[in-house]
Amino acid sequence: MAISGEVSLTQSRPRATLSALAIFVSLWSLYGVISAAPASIHNDMAEAYVWGRQFEFGYFQHPPFWAWIAGLWFEVFPRADWAFTLLAVLNAGLGLYGSWLLIGDFADGNRRLAATVLLLLTPFYTFLALKYNANSIFLSLWPWTMHFCVVSLDKRRLCDAALFGLFMGLALLSKYYALILGATCFVAALVHPSRRAYFTSVSPYVSLGVTALVFAPHVWWLVTGDAPPVQYFMQKTGLGIKTAVMACITLLVGVAAFHSIPIALIALTKRAYPNVWLEAFRTRWCEHRFRVLAILAVLPLLLTLLSGLAFSLRPSTNMTIAIFSLVPLLLLELSASGGDERIYRSSRSLVVGITLTALVLSPAIAVAKFWWGSDNNYVEPRKELAREATRIWHETTGLPLKYVAGSQRYENAVAFYSTDRPQVFIHLDFHRAQWITSEGIQREGLLIVCAKDDEKCLDSSAKITSSANAVRTELTLEHSFLGHTAQPVSFIVIVLPPRR
Repeated sequence: MAISGEVSLTQSRPRATLSALAIFVSLWSLYGVISAAPASIHNDMAEAYVWGRQFEFGYFQHPPFWAWIAGLWFEVFPRADWAFTLLAVLNAGLGLYGSWLLIGDFADGNRRLAATVLLLLTPFYTFLALKYNANSIFLSLWPWTMHFCVVSLDKRRLCDAALFGLFMGLALLSKYYALILGATCFVAALVHPSRRAYFTSVSPYVSLGVTALVFAPHVWWLVTGDAPPVQYFMQKTGLGIKTAVMACITLLVGVAAFHSIPIALIALTKRAYPNVWLEAFRTRWCEHRFRVLAILAVLPLLLTLLSGLAFSLRPSTNMTIAIFSLVPLLLLELSASGGDERIYRSSRSLVVGITLTALVLSPAIAVAKFWWGSDNNYVEPRKELAREATRIWHETTGLPLKYVAGSQRYENAVAFYSTDRPQVFIHLDFHRAQWITSEGIQREGLLIVCAKDDEKCLDSSAKITSSANAVRTELTLEHSFLGHTAQPVSFIVIVLPPRR
């Protein structure tokens, strides 16, 4: 593998690397706050907060680690949109640093710099990273896991093996998609030039043991709780081969589009085009180290496509947001030698230009998305509902609000924005909110907020609020920003007072 003779930036100027990441986090957090000024937080983020407040070993849809992070974050930071944006961008920044380390396992000097900066010419670490959820958590976990995998393969030190196992366990604790990460690392180990020494050492078994130890509480929760995430996954399968094939094609097109700027920059600078890359791939496949790089860069996408076809799923670019840390480096390795410094300087200039342009345009983006966009996060009166529903509860009961339920986006919004910080009785379903009990609801009461056109929510609430003391209020709310008002939304708010 081509390795530059320059000294690693992390060795010569570690403060410069951390300073660059701090600038990245600051600027993109500022962009996220300004561009989303009219909006409420995305429902995925509100859901992370709701789940994370309950330190469970699993939740209805996913394992718990990413939600734990959100829960712990808001034990320190205020429940404000800017704080959630900061968490999302910090997660991306940690992922960039992990990618820098991972790329450094294969390259150095200008090639390493270029491969890292090229990542910022994809939207994965910038625009798409602003939504914190079970997919974006892999922006930080994925490259760190692969880095410690490679270091453990190379050096077989117990500390690296333990860290590989730790990050692999945390990835599995975030979403079962991490099985693809584990499979990729295993295949990389099989083709590594030191595979015999690795598998006859204690390193892989230390990693496996640490992973099992980290993941064991969730397994126990699955076994004792009817495995809700597994049931949820099974509901997403069986969509038909036609649907799966179309989703896979859409994913490939999206991946190509998101990498279009790095691909064009490398192709034009080095005069190396896809046919050249394919020929170089076949030629260099005989190099052991290159095979490890190629597998770590490409196999996750291939396994995602195969899984989509095998289970009739809809794989999406959101699902694969974090798996491309090594793709720019792979393309550089497949191109002609030389020109890395030019690519680094060009890509750095583009990154600075895009970042500053995004910042300058962020107020206009906020206004445009609110006035003319179709994003419900910008136009729905979620903050207004949280304020009004909490007021109705206080006027009716004179007590703090402990539990809220209702239409999905609105129940979560009330939980996040209400001054009382209520817990969510998710979809009025004890199976989904296993920390809620009927005794607790009888003791503390329940606030239900249903969109007026949400028949499912209204039907579910009718089964719970059949008692005569339930107070029902209908209200219509509008979300306004800078003098413009969005379409009004009507709600049914039901107060079920506590039985005391």
